[in-house]
Amino acid sequence: MRALVPLLLTLGVVACSPPAEAPAPKPESELAPVPPAPQKAAAEWAYGTGENSVEIVHLVGGDPARPDLRMVCASGQGFLILLPGLTPVDSEERLTIGAGAIAHGLVATAAAQGVQAKGPIDDELLSVLESAEPIGVNHGFQNAGPFTPPPALRRAFADTCRKLRTRGAV
Repeated sequence: MRALVPLLLTLGVVACSPPAEAPAPKPESELAPVPPAPQKAAAEWAYGTGENSVEIVHLVGGDPARPDLRMVCASGQGFLILLPGLTPVDSEERLTIGAGAIAHGLVATAAAQGVQAKGPIDDELLSVLESAEPIGVNHGFQNAGPFTPPPALRRAFADTCRKLRTRGAV
């Protein structure tokens, strides 16, 4: 029993000892640097409206200096599509824009850079714009796309084109 008393006293002293103090926080100069927050990826689609027009643009890698598709609906002027990456084909006056099983023909001409095409904002074009399928473009032997604008952006563009069509002769 005598050997047990010192053991119990030792255990009692250890059990009653105050808890060890937590280490003091390190000064800010010793803390590891906080990495910068990741940058938000640039948007690949831009959308803009004016009093008499609406525009949607696809930006390669989100770079505003590198658009590869620009579509515009304007009251009184109709629909315009610009594709800076395509080469004008002299023997081809047609540019086709389509989505899924819907294909719509427009009159194509050379642009300052690439190819442009114009036409009225008609029901077939609106069907292409409103489709849930990716948009593709063909001019002669060249294809562009598929382009997949975000659904809400695409819907807003098509709805505004429809409203501009009813507002002015196109």
